Amino acid sequence: MNNSSQLPDAVERLGASVIGLSTRRHGGSGVLWRDGVVVASASSLWRASTVSLVLPDGEQAQGEVRGVDAATDLAAVTFTSGAMPVAERAAAAPPRVGDFVFAVGREQSGLMQASFGHVGSVAGEWRTWRGGRVDRLIRLDGGLYPGLDGAPVADASGQVLGIATSAFSRHRAVVLPVATVERVLEQLLTHGHVRQGYIGIAAQPVRVALDGASVDGLLVSSVADDGPAAKAGLQVADVIVKVGGQPVGSLEALRELLQVGAQVRVLVARGGHGHELSIEVAQRPDRHCH
Repeated sequence: MNNSSQLPDAVERLGASVIGLSTRRHGGSGVLWRDGVVVASASSLWRASTVSLVLPDGEQAQGEVRGVDAATDLAAVTFTSGAMPVAERAAAAPPRVGDFVFAVGREQSGLMQASFGHVGSVAGEWRTWRGGRVDRLIRLDGGLYPGLDGAPVADASGQVLGIATSAFSRHRAVVLPVATVERVLEQLLTHGHVRQGYIGIAAQPVRVALDGASVDGLLVSSVADDGPAAKAGLQVADVIVKVGGQPVGSLEALRELLQVGAQVRVLVARGGHGHELSIEVAQRPDRHCH
């Protein structure tokens, strides 16, 4: 920022879209992402179905928790937002290590608070330890003050880069980028959760011979009774080589190809030869199988 006196203005502009959240057990911050839709931290809301909102003008409102995704620590809350401005998202190039950033939260008393720092590290797509897919790693150079989980993190001009969370790192907060928020939010508003494909297997990466060639695949170690894979004839010791014509050398690659409701062609190596099966992808009932 060329003029440091512009920073308080940027904080104030973003603060006009920041909301305090309070449940019986937790408190946190959120930001008006769409008209009537607040994005917040899933861990701050715990299992609440409603939440008390503290608005920038000091008024209080009741919000309805429309959905939570523990895998990305994101939640969607809806309420009647009136004339509140929606936070402006950054459309410029992705942040770089060393970029100045700030987070704005709101305490349950209504007091606005801000935290200032820098981007500590950046990288490509990654998965949280809870299995959530995040489009880009943006790690801050420090942790978060209490109450800033779910707060928007902005660049020096006040445009939002993403949502702050301390759920995935003990010492360094991460920013869930705009692309991730948009993708998860759409599913939370539509389904109340993030739908994840399931075929009912446990598997691990291996290298296997298929028709005389060596290829990467996933060795099936168990098949759930009455699951989609079992119904299609997949067996323990089969090696999944391709799904929908795409190679699957890792569990992450498999997850990306399992769209709920889709009928997928699965190429497996069985006894050194290829067999093709058709599996209908279901919605994953738990977090233990794929």
